[in-house]
Amino acid sequence: MEKGYSITTKPIYGTLVWQKKATHHVVIVGGEGGGKALLKLFQQMVPKQPVSVFYLADDAASNKYVSIVEEMSGESITVCDSQEALTAALNTELDNCYMGTQFYVAGEEKLIWPVAKLLTEYGVDDRNIFKEQTGSLARRVFCVHCETINEDVHHNIHQCVNCGLNLFVRDHFSRHWGAYMGFMVDGETPGEIPPAQEVYP
Repeated sequence: MEKGYSITTKPIYGTLVWQKKATHHVVIVGGEGGGKALLKLFQQMVPKQPVSVFYLADDAASNKYVSIVEEMSGESITVCDSQEALTAALNTELDNCYMGTQFYVAGEEKLIWPVAKLLTEYGVDDRNIFKEQTGSLARRVFCVHCETINEDVHHNIHQCVNCGLNLFVRDHFSRHWGAYMGFMVDGETPGEIPPAQEVYP
């Protein structure tokens, strides 16, 4: 990559920090990395305001953080074993949210951006969604040719799971799709596919 080059649409992630003026906190995390982010968040303090915590925990490594955080904070955590269960739980929560609620999301991008999209559908401003990327750097890639989202992409060239085209994964990110753009790599020179490199471990 050329020095000084950057893409303005590419997400920049931070570290979760409580927003002290919030009237309500909703925390959504996934995986072991999300569990660590959750633990660090409660190590900052246990807020006086109401807190709702949702954890997509589908393995033993993730589950250990549930008991640690519950004991530390005194808060009950809603544990979900699938993205579908998490979405259903969030729909119920969002129906009862009110002005001043702040949202915190930590996990891999395949968790962060579907959650962010759901929140915006409920009218939540993106400025009120604080995001921390943890775990794998694998990307979600949107195939511009067949409009398919490809999950867990680790290489700069990826074969679309739907149309089979070899896609070059660009740094351009679409918040509408919650994914990076993938364009046919051999559009001008059919059949000439450069070697793929693992750049998102």
